[in-house]
Amino acid sequence: MKIIALTILLVLNLSSTQFTQADERITEDHIRNTIEKSLPYLEEAGVSWIEDKKCVTCHRVSFQTWSFNKAASAGFPATAQKSKEWLDWSIAKSVEPNEDGTALSGETNVDGLAQLIIAHPDGSSVPLPAEARQQFVEMILKTQLEDGSWKPAGQLPMQKRPAAETAQVSTMWNLIALHQAGNNEQIEKADAKAKEWLAKSTLGLSTEWYAVQILLADITGETERVQSAIEQLKSFQQEDGSWGWLTAEPGDALATGQALYALKQVGVSNDDPSIQKAIHFLTSTQAENGSWSVHGTKAKKKENVEETAVYWGTAWATIGLLETLEKTNP
Repeated sequence: MKIIALTILLVLNLSSTQFTQADERITEDHIRNTIEKSLPYLEEAGVSWIEDKKCVTCHRVSFQTWSFNKAASAGFPATAQKSKEWLDWSIAKSVEPNEDGTALSGETNVDGLAQLIIAHPDGSSVPLPAEARQQFVEMILKTQLEDGSWKPAGQLPMQKRPAAETAQVSTMWNLIALHQAGNNEQIEKADAKAKEWLAKSTLGLSTEWYAVQILLADITGETERVQSAIEQLKSFQQEDGSWGWLTAEPGDALATGQALYALKQVGVSNDDPSIQKAIHFLTSTQAENGSWSVHGTKAKKKENVEETAVYWGTAWATIGLLETLEKTNP
């Protein structure tokens, strides 16, 4: 009986310790230190991509400028100047003719255009210039397919989720960008056409699909849908505070950053347990070089940690954590 009693007491003590650790609030200084550690990695690997690849892409440079713009708004020094430099480069690359001269480069990378619009809103430290925003909107509208969807850019269709789901995610991101840029008759028509196509979709397999549902419902004023989508996304959070890129997979920084960003964008409090658990996961799993380990999102590379996914995940983790900080700069 004594052995049983001691065993029960030990289990209770362990459970109490685990709860206390999970319930302990991470300080803002700790979050800032984590972000401060990630920014040099994002800069070095991002600048190297710009110099070597000379390509904006939908998984690298737009997230590089996004994370630094948000860091500038949170008071991190020297980040605004760098974000503007990379944004200016991205704009110039996006509006130049493609290799065969048949279209502007941005027309083959509308995911990247949408990301730049969302990443640099009016009122942020580095807003997207009005002329560039209009050019981006025109390219996004021009490339909408007859069925109302958008074709995912680059290598996004090769991801390990169904191709139809990737198209749905790209379509929703494009709608969010269009509505953020402003509303007019063209945008309203594009929205109606896209939502008719999206209404036929089935539930997604990826965390991003659920996160972007929240953001789209919020920007289009569907309040009730926002609340139900929040609960749906929260239901996929794992015990360690993470989300998996596919909801059934082990968690990673990429999906956790996306989920954290979406929840904070629609006003979920830092006091919410789901937010605190996500912060715990991200601040406790960062590598020494400032990055987070992320397996490849492509079907053929899903078993290995891939540099592209590591960068993408590190950017999303940084963006998500930045959402939990007080905005200090205009």
